[in-house]
Amino acid sequence: MLLKGLDERGFVFYTNQQSRKADDLAANPYCALVFPWHAMERQVRVEGVVEKVASDEVDAYFASRPRGSQLGAWASQQSQPVESREELDLQYTSYERQWPDGTEISTPYFWGGYRIRPEAFEFWQGRTGRLHDRLAYRRTSSSSWELVRLQP
Repeated sequence: MLLKGLDERGFVFYTNQQSRKADDLAANPYCALVFPWHAMERQVRVEGVVEKVASDEVDAYFASRPRGSQLGAWASQQSQPVESREELDLQYTSYERQWPDGTEISTPYFWGGYRIRPEAFEFWQGRTGRLHDRLAYRRTSSSSWELVRLQP
C-alpha cells in the first residue's frame, strides 16, 4: 500500500476495491500502518478504523495521477491471477485505444480510497539489551489522548 494523504481526519490510500486488500478491509475494518526506520532503530505504528473516502475526493486524486497509472488502474484486476504478462499488456493497450492521448480517463467504478482514522499511535525506539522504549498514545472515550509507556 502506498500512503497518498494525511490530514486531521487520518491517513489515506487508494486501491482497486475488488482486490484482496479491499475484501480484507470489508471483513475487518480495523487495521494498522507501520512506518519503520530500521537504520535508526525506530518505528511508528498507527492503528485505526478504516472508512471509504468520498467519491469526489477519489475522482480528484485519480485525475491527478499520471496517465500510465490511470490506464494501469483500468487494466489490472488487482490480486487476481493472470495467464501471462502479454495478457496484461493487451489489457493495457486496449485501454490506451479507448482513451487516446489528450482524452480524460474516468475513474474506474471499482477504484476508490480508504481513510484510516487513528485510534492509537505507538512510537518505538530500539535500545540495548532489548529494553526498547515504547510509548503509546490511545484515544479515550472523550476523544482525548492518553499516553502509556509499554514494556518491550
